[in-house]
Amino acid sequence: LWNIRKGLFPSVGAMRESGTTVIIEDVCFPVERLAEAASALEELLQTHGYMDAIVFGHALEGNLHFVFKQDFNKAAEVRRYGDFMDALTKLVVQRFDGALKAEHGTGRNMAPFVQREWGAEAYDLMKEIKEIFDPENLLNPGVILNPDPRAHLKDLKPLPVAHEAVDKCTECGFCERHCPSRDLTLTPRQRIAVYREVKRLEKTGENPRRLRDFARAFSYAGEKTCAADGLCSLSCPVGIDTGKLVKSLRAENHSWAGRLAAAWAARHMAGAAAAGRFVLGAAGKFLPSSFSWLPRPAKPLVRRTNMRDPVVYFPSCASRVFGAYRGASESPDLIRRTESLLDKAGYDAFYPEGADGLCCGLAFASKGFESLAREKAAELAAALEAASAGGQLPILFDTTPCLQRLRDFQNSAGNPGQKKLPLHDIAEFARLYLKPRLHFSPVHETAALHLTCSSLKMGLDAAQKEAAGWCVEKLVLPETGCCGVAGDKGFFVPEISRSALRGLKEKLGGAANGYATSRTCEMGLTRHSGIFYESLAVLLDKASSPAKSGSGKRKKQHA
Repeated sequence: LWNIRKGLFPSVGAMRESGTTVIIEDVCFPVERLAEAASALEELLQTHGYMDAIVFGHALEGNLHFVFKQDFNKAAEVRRYGDFMDALTKLVVQRFDGALKAEHGTGRNMAPFVQREWGAEAYDLMKEIKEIFDPENLLNPGVILNPDPRAHLKDLKPLPVAHEAVDKCTECGFCERHCPSRDLTLTPRQRIAVYREVKRLEKTGENPRRLRDFARAFSYAGEKTCAADGLCSLSCPVGIDTGKLVKSLRAENHSWAGRLAAAWAARHMAGAAAAGRFVLGAAGKFLPSSFSWLPRPAKPLVRRTNMRDPVVYFPSCASRVFGAYRGASESPDLIRRTESLLDKAGYDAFYPEGADGLCCGLAFASKGFESLAREKAAELAAALEAASAGGQLPILFDTTPCLQRLRDFQNSAGNPGQKKLPLHDIAEFARLYLKPRLHFSPVHETAALHLTCSSLKMGLDAAQKEAAGWCVEKLVLPETGCCGVAGDKGFFVPEISRSALRGLKEKLGGAANGYATSRTCEMGLTRHSGIFYESLAVLLDKASSPAKSGSGKRKKQHA
């Protein structure tokens, strides 16, 4: 019931026409007259044409909220709103002797009616007190006390149609706590507000200089420093993913050279990965010790021919490029550690055909190359379907953002015939296929676990915490949210992750090592935490050994 109650406000926000705003007010009535007042309020809303308004609140306190959509772009609509507000204040104050504000501040919308509620004598006293403490009227001028009887109908904030991805935004701010750039540049709400102003200025042409300044500033503050991770959508009442707006803007700004380079990379993924490994190896000879967070190049994939119990394993582009940390002791890279973990359980890693050139398309999608992203996702899905014999073999992803990308591709409306393959992250796979065959002994360490944005969006956090719990004596879950690495943003716009992970060291609780499920996220976390973050697969490998007694063969459908 409480969830239903909380969903009332966003339900109006989601259903309103683009370009309109959502009005929410809270008034208060004597509790003994609440039922009568509620009916009167509903009747008043209908009389003024607000047929889809909703009323809710806190009955024990006699407090009623009401919410409706309002268009401030038309003079007739503004007049209708003014008539309603005048009738509302008379109903609350004169008919029911109630309060125009209950739990929220007065604000500009009710400022012209304060004297109506309190009377001239009390109002004059309020003004005298205000003048004593604020003789120059610097503090919130006109917000609580305002002599203009039409103040609530002036300087109305427009919500112009800007982009279908964000037009339903009510600017409530619930998204802001998830944003990695919230303390660096803009939050999702602020990105939308600034973008709306840019579009309004483009449409009206009223202030070319302001438009130029806003557009120039938005390039960095709005677009370049957006991680586009979509985590903001989890707490948005209307489900808005601000990253979709940013990706579309990136697509609009592509140069012909950028499109050409992206197309080349999409067609030559194996060569691009090899080039990345070469650059890493060459740079490692000259980098100072402060770059210990930067990995060595990963070793190329080695195909196996004699397989006992095959598992389709898709190592991400990042796993194929970035090996073990150069600042850590010599250790195998993620792919070798994953192979070791599978081997102990009696499985052999089986790579899809042409794995070196496969990609889920996420790197292209985040930069706005959506057609290339879909092309790569379709190519990967076809290769995995063939490798798994049409989904008969389980498929393991070592990187959760890539897993989410392909799951989303499988579920997208544009792929009605796409076969739903058994795609797993390492935690899900461990629960289903490793736990029955392996013995897990907690290693003597305190470990930190980072839950990636994709893990949270797919609901994998419980499985990852469970799997990590098998392996360590003490598990720490620092509250970091998105790490801000966002693939290559950690290299080219490192200030995002630096800001997002500020204070991470103090939240580690004595952890000696950290674990996650995305190679690039792990690198950013390592850079800003002072400890090495590795894949959860590495921890599972460290803490596991073959079970003493056989646990049987794989189920027949996976043979």
